[in-house]
Amino acid sequence: MSYKLIMALAGGGPEDAVTLAFAAALAVQHDAVAHVLPIHPDAALDLVALGLTLGAPLSPEVTQALSEAQRDCQARIDSAARAAAADVDLVFGEGEGGPRMVVHPHSVMPAEGLARALVLADLVVVSQDYLGGPGRDGRVLGQVLLDQRAPVLIARGKPDRLSGRVAIAWNGSVEAGRAVHGALPLIAMGSDLILLQSPRGAVAPNGATGMTPLNDWLRLHGVGTGRPVPVSGPSAGEALIKGTRDHDVGLLVAGAWGHSRLREAIFGGATRAFLDDVDGPSLLLAH
Repeated sequence: MSYKLIMALAGGGPEDAVTLAFAAALAVQHDAVAHVLPIHPDAALDLVALGLTLGAPLSPEVTQALSEAQRDCQARIDSAARAAAADVDLVFGEGEGGPRMVVHPHSVMPAEGLARALVLADLVVVSQDYLGGPGRDGRVLGQVLLDQRAPVLIARGKPDRLSGRVAIAWNGSVEAGRAVHGALPLIAMGSDLILLQSPRGAVAPNGATGMTPLNDWLRLHGVGTGRPVPVSGPSAGEALIKGTRDHDVGLLVAGAWGHSRLREAIFGGATRAFLDDVDGPSLLLAH
């Protein structure tokens, strides 16, 4: 079991280093191709559109400066990807087969480019720092999880933590099941597996809430079984986060936005707690 097509999302900033380090390490481990997808906004196109709307087109000098800034951003992404590939002796550039890393050109419509690129992606990688950086509003994460339904690895720290203890936040929900499916190659990489269940989040509608069906499924896939670990706290999210800290977890696998996203936006929710725990383990989320 392995990933073969990994998509790494790059914004052109220093936060790309973690994203690309994880993507490169996974490409080597899984004999995969890691595609680096630039997702920074097209400032030139946005400003041109704004100028046309207001009846004041941009001057050629401003347009040229913005185009140069876009090229510089693409060059930074290319340079960071080359460095990440070199760190793990990964082949860089177009070619047949893996393991290798390839940088895509920037799309003038990033949302549409992202949708096309993720159709066959096995895993999407993005750093915690990208999600928490200036100007980030969660739309990229929402698009990947809710529209494309791709499993997302939110990378934190160093890639070697993925070979440590893995925890699954299990409540039997469809979202948790999709997360486990998407995380199976990472679960197989881990040195140990625990199954976290909070009494507050133990019952999911129409879900196989018990640990036995999950362990039976994991055994069928040849990754052994997980050790159930009950956790408790003021909320399901806080209880599960405490469980990851108490047991030195390197990767937490969880379903995302199992309830109404509007409700979670207003009241919080376990997904928000996981995303806000910026010093915690890497996250594998699916919806």
